[in-house]
Amino acid sequence: MSTPLPARRTLLLTWLALMAATLGAMGAGHVGADVHLGPVWSTLLLMLAGLKSGLILWFYLNLHRSTPGWKKGFVVYIAMILVFVWGAYVLTPTV
Repeated sequence: MSTPLPARRTLLLTWLALMAATLGAMGAGHVGADVHLGPVWSTLLLMLAGLKSGLILWFYLNLHRSTPGWKKGFVVYIAMILVFVWGAYVLTPTV
Protein backbone atom coordinates (compact mmCIF):
# COMPACT_ATOMS: atom_id res chain seq x y z
CA MET A 1 0.00 0.00 0.00
CA SER A 2 1.45 3.31 -1.07
CA THR A 3 0.12 6.48 0.55
CA PRO A 4 1.10 9.98 -0.49
CA LEU A 5 3.24 11.94 1.91
CA PRO A 6 2.05 15.27 3.33
CA ALA A 7 2.99 18.36 1.36
CA ARG A 8 6.08 20.30 2.39
CA ARG A 9 3.92 23.35 3.20
CA THR A 10 1.71 21.25 5.49
CA LEU A 11 4.73 19.92 7.35
CA LEU A 12 6.20 23.41 7.69
CA LEU A 13 2.95 24.86 9.06
CA THR A 14 2.67 21.93 11.47
CA TRP A 15 6.24 22.50 12.62
CA LEU A 16 5.52 26.20 13.18
CA ALA A 17 2.41 25.32 15.20
CA LEU A 18 4.45 22.86 17.27
CA MET A 19 7.14 25.48 17.96
CA ALA A 20 4.52 28.07 18.94
CA ALA A 21 2.83 25.55 21.25
CA THR A 22 6.20 24.67 22.79
CA LEU A 23 7.05 28.30 23.50
CA GLY A 24 3.55 28.89 24.89
CA ALA A 25 3.83 25.87 27.15
CA MET A 26 7.24 27.00 28.38
CA GLY A 27 5.85 30.41 29.27
CA ALA A 28 2.69 29.09 30.86
CA GLY A 29 4.55 26.37 32.74
CA HIS A 30 7.08 28.80 34.24
CA VAL A 31 10.07 26.83 32.98
CA GLY A 32 13.03 27.31 35.28
CA ALA A 33 10.91 28.51 38.20
CA ASP A 34 10.21 26.41 41.28
CA VAL A 35 6.43 26.83 41.45
CA HIS A 36 3.43 24.54 41.84
CA LEU A 37 1.10 25.08 38.88
CA GLY A 38 -2.04 23.64 40.39
CA PRO A 39 -4.59 21.38 38.75
CA VAL A 40 -5.95 23.94 36.26
CA TRP A 41 -2.62 24.93 34.70
CA SER A 42 -1.32 21.38 34.74
CA THR A 43 -4.50 20.22 32.98
CA LEU A 44 -4.12 22.91 30.32
CA LEU A 45 -0.46 22.07 29.79
CA LEU A 46 -1.22 18.37 29.46
CA MET A 47 -3.99 19.13 26.97
CA LEU A 48 -1.46 21.14 24.99
CA ALA A 49 0.93 18.20 25.11
CA GLY A 50 -1.85 15.96 23.82
CA LEU A 51 -2.52 18.38 20.98
CA LYS A 52 1.16 18.43 20.08
CA SER A 53 1.42 14.64 20.09
CA GLY A 54 -1.71 14.51 17.95
CA LEU A 55 -0.18 16.88 15.40
CA ILE A 56 2.97 14.78 15.21
CA LEU A 57 0.98 11.57 14.78
CA TRP A 58 -1.48 13.07 12.33
CA PHE A 59 0.91 14.85 9.98
CA TYR A 60 4.47 13.65 10.49
CA LEU A 61 3.58 9.98 10.92
CA ASN A 62 0.78 10.29 8.33
CA LEU A 63 -1.86 8.84 10.65
CA HIS A 64 -4.64 10.70 8.80
CA ARG A 65 -4.18 8.23 5.93
CA SER A 66 -4.59 5.14 8.12
CA THR A 67 -7.67 3.14 9.03
CA PRO A 68 -10.13 4.32 11.71
CA GLY A 69 -8.95 1.59 14.08
CA TRP A 70 -5.39 2.94 14.13
CA LYS A 71 -6.64 6.49 14.62
CA LYS A 72 -8.86 5.54 17.56
CA GLY A 73 -6.15 3.33 19.03
CA PHE A 74 -3.59 6.13 19.09
CA VAL A 75 -6.11 8.61 20.51
CA VAL A 76 -6.99 6.21 23.33
CA TYR A 77 -3.31 5.44 24.00
CA ILE A 78 -2.32 9.12 24.19
CA ALA A 79 -5.36 9.89 26.36
CA MET A 80 -4.45 7.07 28.78
CA ILE A 81 -0.90 8.39 29.12
CA LEU A 82 -2.09 11.96 29.71
CA VAL A 83 -4.68 10.88 32.28
CA PHE A 84 -2.04 8.84 34.11
CA VAL A 85 0.41 11.76 34.19
CA TRP A 86 -2.34 14.18 35.25
CA GLY A 87 -3.44 11.85 38.04
CA ALA A 88 0.10 11.38 39.27
CA TYR A 89 0.66 15.15 39.29
CA VAL A 90 -2.62 16.04 41.01
CA LEU A 91 -2.43 13.25 43.59
CA THR A 92 1.21 13.96 44.57
CA PRO A 93 1.26 16.08 47.73
CA THR A 94 3.14 19.36 47.57
CA VAL A 95 5.69 20.20 50.21
